[in-house]
Amino acid sequence: MAEKSTSGNKFIHTSLAIIVSIAILFVLKVSRDVAVPVVFSFFCFLLFSPLLRRMDKLHIPAFISVTFVMVLLLLVFILAGWFIIMTVDSLIRLIPFYADKVVSLDRLLSVKLSAFVDLPDGASFLALLPVNWSNLAISSLTSISNKFFSFANVAMVVYIFVLFLLLERQSIIPKVLAAAPKRGIRVAVMFERITRQVSKYLLLKAVISAFTGFFFFLTAMLTGLDLPILWGVLAFIFNFIPSIGSIIVTAMTILMALIQFAPVWSSVIWVAVLTISTQMILGNIIDPRLQGGQLNLSPFVILVSLSIWGFIWGIPGMFIAVPLTSVLQIVCANVKSLKSVAILISSGKSYQRDSEREQVIERYLRKQQRKRKSPDEVIEHPDDVEDETIYRGDFILPENFGEKR
Repeated sequence: MAEKSTSGNKFIHTSLAIIVSIAILFVLKVSRDVAVPVVFSFFCFLLFSPLLRRMDKLHIPAFISVTFVMVLLLLVFILAGWFIIMTVDSLIRLIPFYADKVVSLDRLLSVKLSAFVDLPDGASFLALLPVNWSNLAISSLTSISNKFFSFANVAMVVYIFVLFLLLERQSIIPKVLAAAPKRGIRVAVMFERITRQVSKYLLLKAVISAFTGFFFFLTAMLTGLDLPILWGVLAFIFNFIPSIGSIIVTAMTILMALIQFAPVWSSVIWVAVLTISTQMILGNIIDPRLQGGQLNLSPFVILVSLSIWGFIWGIPGMFIAVPLTSVLQIVCANVKSLKSVAILISSGKSYQRDSEREQVIERYLRKQQRKRKSPDEVIEHPDDVEDETIYRGDFILPENFGEKR
């Protein structure tokens, strides 16, 4: 009976946890207009935390360091607003040119396809889609211009939130310790770990994204692709979305090169080779080496978090999906009843190494037992001799391991 009641309590607790999680996600989705600026301001605060810590070590007064960071953030927002206005204006002026290029590309592809497939006279890909591409593009850009004021309002709210977070950053830990004397130290350590880990991730991601944007800009300049600054900035922004973002911006750049340069295929190939190479080198080689395993998140969990936060908050949610999941993992790791969740969403590499070490130890111990029973059996098992040199990572078995049990 006791076992049944225990299993029943576990089932109830699990069900309540699922219901509460769904309710929290629903509230976050409904309160998007309030929650998104708050979360973005928190991550802006974390992004500037390493700079503030460095200034504190140099004994720079807090007023000067906060003023410097706020001026820097203001310049970023002003440049972002200027970039949006100038880009929309340039695209509106270039739409007639690109509309003609799309029509020319459609005719070219239709002619090439007609050599393999019988197509009716006057058939084309655009004819299958009754859409006025020019009017659609102009209306989309106009809607972006109309939403500029809403973007400005969000930026203003984020700016104010960041200011107050910076003003209170030195009093957060003392307040936590005073509010919860028993668990305050644990909460303070958890908060410090979240701050340092997410700050390092955001800083390294910003550096890698900046290099990605620079190389996209350089690619556009070398190949003559229009609006090189646009592709550099888009590469910088979309690189914050793991996996999906790099694919989107690379596909957009190659598609624009196809529209602009066709039928000069050499320029299109150069754009494709340079952009894909940039993403492969920076995204798959340099970024993992710099980031290491500090986030310790499963790639599958990252994709799931992108889908969930994208559904809840749209594109802004996809940008902050990975840091939010990292924060969730740290919180779960410090709550006894949620440690299993932290383990499940981790990359699992450390547990895999531990499992390999245990297997090596078991093989070594079995071999030592066989040696004690019959030394002649060692000759009949040549594979066991190789076990002495087996190691995983920095774990090496000592020769006398079995004798010091």
